[in-house]
Amino acid sequence: MPENKELYQATLEALTINGVPQEVADKAAGIIAQDDFTLANLGRSPEDQDAIGKAMDCYWANQSKEGAEK
Repeated sequence: MPENKELYQATLEALTINGVPQEVADKAAGIIAQDDFTLANLGRSPEDQDAIGKAMDCYWANQSKEGAEK
């Protein structure tokens, strides 16, 4: 269960609304909800960082599509 449920929900919603696949968004939101601002890299493991990177790649790819449609 995520440490910060509200942050998890907000992140999940923001990512999925912006075209990130549910499973990718869920993993990223769970990681973000457990961030510890007192630790280096927010306490994220290299695998966590890769999961966040994948979510952001999906997000930015979708943003590029929307920009091209305008």
